[in-house]
Amino acid sequence: MQKVFDSLRKADIESAERHDMRDGFLMENAARGTAEKIKALIESGFCRTHKPLIQIVCGSGDNGGDGLALARMLADYAKLIVVQVKEPKSPLCKLQAKRLCSVGIEVADTIAPVSDILIDALIGTGLETQLNEETIQIIEKMNAVKTAAGTDAYGIAIDMPSGLNMQGIPSPVCFQAECTYSMGALKTAFYSDYAKDFVKRIECIDLGIPRSVYESAAEQSDRTAVLEPQDLCLPVRKKQNTYKTSYGHALFFCGEKEGACCLAASAALHFGSGLVSLCGNKPVPLPFDFMFNEYALTQPLQAYSAIALGSGLGEQYTENALAFLQREELQNMPLVLDADILHQPELVRLLPNFRKTVLTPHPKEFASLLRSAGAADADVQTVQENRFALLRNLSKEFPQTVIILKGANPLIAQNGTIMINPLGTNALSKAGTGDVLAGLVTALLAQGLAPFEAAVQASLAHATASRFAVSSYALTATKLIELCAQLPELIIKEDD
Repeated sequence: MQKVFDSLRKADIESAERHDMRDGFLMENAARGTAEKIKALIESGFCRTHKPLIQIVCGSGDNGGDGLALARMLADYAKLIVVQVKEPKSPLCKLQAKRLCSVGIEVADTIAPVSDILIDALIGTGLETQLNEETIQIIEKMNAVKTAAGTDAYGIAIDMPSGLNMQGIPSPVCFQAECTYSMGALKTAFYSDYAKDFVKRIECIDLGIPRSVYESAAEQSDRTAVLEPQDLCLPVRKKQNTYKTSYGHALFFCGEKEGACCLAASAALHFGSGLVSLCGNKPVPLPFDFMFNEYALTQPLQAYSAIALGSGLGEQYTENALAFLQREELQNMPLVLDADILHQPELVRLLPNFRKTVLTPHPKEFASLLRSAGAADADVQTVQENRFALLRNLSKEFPQTVIILKGANPLIAQNGTIMINPLGTNALSKAGTGDVLAGLVTALLAQGLAPFEAAVQASLAHATASRFAVSSYALTATKLIELCAQLPELIIKEDD
């Protein structure tokens, strides 16, 4: 995993003032690091020619200065079109324009219609207001180059796609990058759900600043990180002398839509839980893999290792579910709460009683949780525009509770710490996949993982499995369960 920062501006200022990195030191390092990435891309045979046509569109600020410095360093490796769409304003942009002129590289003022590689150095992280009409037209022309007939321009954004702000919210027009080079460290804005369609692949450029400088300058330096493929740790059975309850007994509460509960239960069974039982509304027919305990709601619960409730619950079974959640035995029981139960205002009153609980809301369910906790104006749009802040605050309000906020980039939080999972695909946009996630979490809890670790690993497995879908539109919840069960073999084949 890698740490992620809300803003790097304070670290850049500190580096310049305290560590004597003035006079464009960071900009030169940014350009040099970016040039090395692009040269490696060219040498890999990615482009149609060994000397591709690279167009760099530069703005008037420091991001434009990055682009001008980059042009100077790529001059021997590509056919260059350097476009200065606005007169340089920042001191460093003016300096880089002067340096570029001194080495004889010409600068155009209009965007060419074709490129092999199109580099966006227009705005970067400097977007603080709405785009004006002139800037909108520039971004539209840049995007038109990427889709022009006879070209397949590869879009690279320097630090941030133009039109995307530091909250990860895109303007009505935003540059469509295939790759975003982040200067110095990763930024939270890259991982909003909205940003995923614009930043695409994200790579870091080393500016020559020690990571400790970023961490000391950032208020949330130790609280947010992005997960990587190597962070996945699948269930492993090492001992041979075991039996089914060695790997946990998971109990699932069935409601009106018992199919949702059966999907979650099946996911738990396929992900290592040794035994799975159902209670509540008995499915007809009862799947052969499961037991049904009609007395589970009133019997002692010591036979179970983890309990899941909410998937397909419906209104008819809500009263029974809330009554069940008030049992004292649940205070130390690993518990997964999903779907319909998350809309119940009474749940917020009960949460402090539980010590090992994982909630798995999608944005609408999370908005319900926020309203129950006192945020009267919370809706889905509010959630999506403020995912990190709202999740961090709610997780601090209920520090014992782990929350997986589902989305294009799921966020896993506990007591202010947030893990970002960017590995999933749009194949997961299908009914039932959320129930599968609840089942995966329950399975890992039943096998003894701590709630936060269970949530992280279940989310990683869920996302990773989606990458093996045959096509983005064909994945079903049942197929997703099969892929989760096959992950060890699938990952080995991919590595080979």
